[in-house]
Amino acid sequence: ESPLNRVVLPLGGGCNANKDPFGTMGPQFFPHANGMVGRSSALDDDDTDSFLLTANSKKKRGRRASMGDHRPHPHPPQRGGGDDPRELLPKFLLESRSDALALARIVWHRTGRIPTTTSSGEGASASTPLPYPPLMSGRPDPEDLKLIANSLLIPFVAMASCQTGEETTDAEMRVYCAYSLPAVILLFGGMNWEKDGLKRCFLDLVGTAPKNHGEDNGDGAAEAGAVNNFGPPLPVKRCLASSVHAVAHMLGPDIVSKDPSFLAAFERAFLRDPDEAIRLNVLKNLASFLGALPPGDGPGRRNSYLPVVHSVIMGEDVLGAAKRRSASNPGVLNWRQRDAVARVLPDLIVLFDAELNREFLWPVLRTLLMDSVSAVRENSGWSVPVLLRKYCAMGSRSAADGEMESVVWMSEVTAWLRETFLDEGAPAEAQLRSSLRRLKKQMTSSEGAFSKRQGYCRILAAVALAMRMGEGDFENNLDGLESLPGGSSNGMPSVPVDPFGRMSLYERERFRSLLLRDLLPPALEMAVDCVANVRLTLTKCLKMLPADIQQESHVEEVLSTLEEELMTWDVGDMPLNDINPGGIL
Repeated sequence: ESPLNRVVLPLGGGCNANKDPFGTMGPQFFPHANGMVGRSSALDDDDTDSFLLTANSKKKRGRRASMGDHRPHPHPPQRGGGDDPRELLPKFLLESRSDALALARIVWHRTGRIPTTTSSGEGASASTPLPYPPLMSGRPDPEDLKLIANSLLIPFVAMASCQTGEETTDAEMRVYCAYSLPAVILLFGGMNWEKDGLKRCFLDLVGTAPKNHGEDNGDGAAEAGAVNNFGPPLPVKRCLASSVHAVAHMLGPDIVSKDPSFLAAFERAFLRDPDEAIRLNVLKNLASFLGALPPGDGPGRRNSYLPVVHSVIMGEDVLGAAKRRSASNPGVLNWRQRDAVARVLPDLIVLFDAELNREFLWPVLRTLLMDSVSAVRENSGWSVPVLLRKYCAMGSRSAADGEMESVVWMSEVTAWLRETFLDEGAPAEAQLRSSLRRLKKQMTSSEGAFSKRQGYCRILAAVALAMRMGEGDFENNLDGLESLPGGSSNGMPSVPVDPFGRMSLYERERFRSLLLRDLLPPALEMAVDCVANVRLTLTKCLKMLPADIQQESHVEEVLSTLEEELMTWDVGDMPLNDINPGGIL
């Protein structure tokens, strides 16, 4: 095999796409394709073939076998569980991680900084310009770029503002231009996108370019969101809304943070757009866009946009819409946007420190956990362990005061969960009513909000699964890509943090204490719950616990009792040993 086949292609598509379908350059390079092709129904949820998810997990298992690694696992497989706990994560988390890594591979490949298989030590990985010709290292040949720029780039940029006199033709030309714009920016590189006219092309497509068709002079006219006489067609903005995060990564944090017109276009033309489909496409990739900004405070930096994001999400167009009712669909108005926020929240939480999370994202999570749609509540539950881990990490890096604050904040989350889902910690009068309900529901199976108790068990299972990441010594960092240098210091976007990465020993001990002291005791009381579905969900939850917690005497006793009860059920072909049937847990 040539060096190109051995090094470049495995990082994203090419001849190895069939062997490594997860994160390949082909299907992942244009994640906005569904939004462009199906622009008439842009609210349809993306549905990646489950084969990709299965192939990804099989690939990890096969990697160790092919290397002849038959070492015993430090954590043996648990009853009811698979070899790799990542297989138990919901599909949307695996897809989000795959998209993030695929985009990082593409950007690093284009700049010639391709991760190599050589390392200075065990588990280490290097990222240096390869000693190959420009084409092999991801950089197009300069002579080819010059020919393309002279013959094709100018008419391509003109497509963004073409006026043939036929409105339908103009709209279609702009859609094609918007669809291909990220690929053209990737081809020519982000450093010269203003010089090449691609910035003007983007602003023309969005409709925020200056009216005099000259470049903005930095006085804030374009930044204020001045629009052209003609508004961009909805299919164009819907397509760009699905790819603006990819454009930000291709430009790099240095360019994006210093381009107020680009940032203003994102906020005013996409994030605050009145069209629901545009907002939905932006929300799906919101964490990726913010991850392309350099961290810290100040104009153009990541922290400055969190208050804006919080106000938009909590506003009447997103979470606030849950209070409105529609005559045709009175119960679930706008639920897809709320579900998009629930799915992207874990990736948002890892981008900010504990203080900002508590101020801006914890209120969002509380609202989602109480949503009227069960899918939104279940998906938002996966953000609880990510938030707790952020609070826990603050205690590990801070002084004594910081550790005490970390304990208080983690207790605040667990207390709210028990009060909201189990009616604990309420005022005296409410506690009396709750006690009466508990007494009554032992006699009446229909009494009590059993769906809340099931939701509590699912959150407990998510916390337990977060502790198990790394069992079996699986390679969760995908060939060391996460350890590559990046960030604004060298003008390259950094690889996003995995919300469900391997925990440190300190974090695991804190989580273990939290489970045994706060979260697990009220769950074990549900072993005698009058609702069978609650007991079934509790059984699946307890099977998700790490082995050392399962072996606690009081936990083992309850789990054994529940398993014995389930074996007596007349349920036909129901897979009682499946801890996550259909991904609902």
